[in-house]
Amino acid sequence: MLIRLCDEVASVLKRDLVLAIDECQHLTDDDQRALLTLADDPPKRARFVIAWSSAERGHILTQILDTNAGRLVVGGLDRNEIIDMLRAARIDPAHADRVMFLSNGFPIIVEGLIGQLRSGGSIDDYTPPTAFVRTLEDALARLPVDAQVAARQLSIFELPPSEATLASYLDLTATQWGVLRNSLERENILTVDRNGQLWFHEARRSHLWNRMLGEEERYEIGQPAYTALIDQYRQSVASSTGLMVTIAHAARYALHSQQTQPILLRLLQLTQAQLAVLASVIELEITDPLDGAHWTPPETALIYAHNTFGADRLAALDALPSLLDQGFIREVPETGSANADPNISCTLVEDETDELQIVLRGRVSDVLGKSVIAQITRRVVHEQYEALRLESSRVLSDPGRTDVIDLVRRVDKELFYRFDLRDGSVCPMLAVTVDYGGQPISMAAIFNRTDYRRAAKKSAAAVDEMSYGRRVKTTRAFEDQISTIPSQKLFQAAYLASGRPIEADGRGTWWMRNPAPPLPIHEYAFRQRTLAEVLRSRLTDVEQEIYALREPRGYAVGRAPDDTYLFVELRGTTRVLDLTFEQMELLQDDKPFTFARLEHHLNLRRGESTHLFTGRTQPEGLIDDPVISLMASFWQQARDFNKHQPRYRIKARAGALTQALRSAHADTAALARALSEQLTIGGMRGHRPQHGLRVAVHLGPTESSSLVAYTQPIGDPSDVQVRFLAPTVEPSGLDDLYGSVFDNPFGDEIFGGPSASTVANLLGYDDDEIELVR
Repeated sequence: MLIRLCDEVASVLKRDLVLAIDECQHLTDDDQRALLTLADDPPKRARFVIAWSSAERGHILTQILDTNAGRLVVGGLDRNEIIDMLRAARIDPAHADRVMFLSNGFPIIVEGLIGQLRSGGSIDDYTPPTAFVRTLEDALARLPVDAQVAARQLSIFELPPSEATLASYLDLTATQWGVLRNSLERENILTVDRNGQLWFHEARRSHLWNRMLGEEERYEIGQPAYTALIDQYRQSVASSTGLMVTIAHAARYALHSQQTQPILLRLLQLTQAQLAVLASVIELEITDPLDGAHWTPPETALIYAHNTFGADRLAALDALPSLLDQGFIREVPETGSANADPNISCTLVEDETDELQIVLRGRVSDVLGKSVIAQITRRVVHEQYEALRLESSRVLSDPGRTDVIDLVRRVDKELFYRFDLRDGSVCPMLAVTVDYGGQPISMAAIFNRTDYRRAAKKSAAAVDEMSYGRRVKTTRAFEDQISTIPSQKLFQAAYLASGRPIEADGRGTWWMRNPAPPLPIHEYAFRQRTLAEVLRSRLTDVEQEIYALREPRGYAVGRAPDDTYLFVELRGTTRVLDLTFEQMELLQDDKPFTFARLEHHLNLRRGESTHLFTGRTQPEGLIDDPVISLMASFWQQARDFNKHQPRYRIKARAGALTQALRSAHADTAALARALSEQLTIGGMRGHRPQHGLRVAVHLGPTESSSLVAYTQPIGDPSDVQVRFLAPTVEPSGLDDLYGSVFDNPFGDEIFGGPSASTVANLLGYDDDEIELVR
C-alpha cells in the first residue's frame, strides 16, 4: 500500500520522492520487515533512505544489505570535520587535536566539548572515558537554576511532548517556555530534531534521568509527567507508538496512579511471557457483530504468543492462569464446548484511549518490540478480503485452523442468513483458509447468490500480499451447495473388507464387536490413525475436507487408574503417543486450560496440536472395532454436511445408471481391498473374494411400484451390468424381477427393494441423499 501510495503521489506531483527514515533500529519487528519488503520491491518513483545504528549481523534490518539497496556506512568525524565545526562555533582550531583525542570523532561528544570551549571553560582535565559525562554536567551547571530544574523535569520524556503539554507540565506561559528552551538549546542540552522540535539526544537524556537524578526526584517528576502525557495522547488525532512507550516508562514512577489503580501496578509488573500472552489474546480476539460477544481460544493464543511475540512455551503456559488470577483475562463460557478449554477475553476496556490500554501497548512495544493490533483477524478479513466481505451477507472467522465441517455447522446455525426466508432455500457458503505470517485464519461466508460467491472466491484466491508487516495468503477454499457425499460408502467398504456386518440402532450409533479379547488402547488408536491415512488418498476432495483428512492425524492415549480410556486426537502428526500418568492426571483435573497445558506437556513438535479429547468408560474394555468407531464419526460428519446440500441426482437411464454404479462399485471395492491389506477389521484381515454387480430395474408408474433387484456374484468389480424390465411387465417380487432379465446359475442371494432407496444404497448414499430422476 505504501509503495502504491508513493508512486501515486509522485505521479500527481510530477516529480520523484525521497523519504528518509532515521533510527530504524527503534522500529518494531513488523515495521522492520515492512521496510525489508520495500527494499525487495521498491516504488518506481520514490527513493527510501533507511538509516540505523547498532544492528548486529542477523538482525532484520541487516537483511536489507542482501538486497540491491545501496549502502553507505557513516563513521566518526575526522580531524578536518572537527576543525570545520570549531570554526563554525568561532573557536580556535588549535583545539582540534585535543577534541579528536577526547571524542574519537563521536559527534555527540564533539558537540559537548565545543559547548564547553565556547563558554570559556577548559577541557584540559577531561579524559576520553569521562568526556561525555563531564561536558553534560558542566553544561547543566552553566544554566540558570530554573533551566536546570526544567532540564531535570524534562528528562523523563524520551520524545518531546507537544508545546502545549510542555508549557502546562512546567507551569509556564508560552513565552517563559520559549526563553527557557533557548537556554537549553544554547548549552547543547536539546540538540536533536524530533519532528521539527529540538530535544535531548537519547544518550544525554538517559544519563540525566538514570544517573544524575535520585530516586526521590524521579518519583516526584513521574506522576505529573505521566498525567500530562496521558492527556496529550487522548487529545492527539493519531496514536503514536513512541508516545505510548514513553507513557509506559513514566507510569513506573506515577505512584498516585498506581495506588488508586492497583491493576496499573500489576500491569507494570507483567513479565515478558505474560505480556506476550495478553497481547495475543487482544490480537486474536473475535467479536460477534450480532451480540457483541468477544473471545479468544486459549490454545491459539499460546501458539501465537510463541510464534509471533517470541514467548517461551512453558513461560506462556504459566502466564495464562496468572493473568486470570490477576484479572487481566476472564473465562468466556460457551455452550456445547465441554471438550475444549473455555475461551478467554481481555478484561481491559477496549477503548484505545483508556489509560491501561495505553500503558499496555507501550509496554508491549517496549518489551516485545512489536505493536499490538487489536482483533487482527477481523482487520485482515476487513482489509484483505474486502470483496468477499462485501459480496457476502455474513462472515464468520476464527483465529486458527477450523475444520470445514465445524464451519459448516456454524453456518447452519445462522438461520437468518443461511436460509432464504421467502422460499426456504439454502444460501451458498464459502470456507476460506488463510495463512497470515504462519498464523492460520479460518473464515466462512454466506451469500445470497452463487454468482456473488463466485466473485468472492475469485478475489479471495488472488490474495497474496503484505498486511501489518506479515504476508497474508489464501491457502484453501471450499464451497458447498454442489451435492451430497455418500455417507454409507465407508461402511460398505468395511463390510466388503471384513465380511462382517455392521450393527446400528437407527439413532446414529454404529458398531462392530471384535471377536478377540479387548484391544490395548495404543493398538485401538493406531488402527484409527491407519484408517485416516488410508482414506487420505482414496476419497474425493469434498470428502477429504468434510472428514478433515487434509492434515495428518495422530493420537495420544492412555488408560487412567479409574479405568477411563483417554483419547486425545492430534493434528499435524501421525504419531500415536502413550500418555504418562501425569498427563492423564492433568486431563482429569479441574484446573483451567487443561488442553493448553497438555500441548506443552506432550512436547509437541512445531505444526502439531491437540484437536479433540474423548474419555470413555467401558468396564468390558475396548471390545468395539476402532475402524468402525471412526467411520461412525465420519458418517455423522457426512450427515451433518448433507443436511442442507442439494441431493445427488442420477438419471434412471441405462447409460447414466450403469456408469454411476460401475464407478461407485469399483471405488468401494478398491477401498475395501486397501482396508483389508492394511487393517484388521472385526478380527478379519487379508484379501477376500471380489464381486461384480448385476442390477435389474423396473420403473413402475409410481415410485412405490418401482423396484431394483441385484446380486453381487464373485468376479471382477468392474463387471457391472444394469438391465431394465419393460414398464409393461409387472414383476411379482425381487426374484421375479431379477430372473426376468438375468440368469442366476450359482444361486447368488438377491437383494433389493424400492428403486430410489436401493440405488442410493448401491451408490453408498442414505435414502434421503439422492434423487433418482425418472
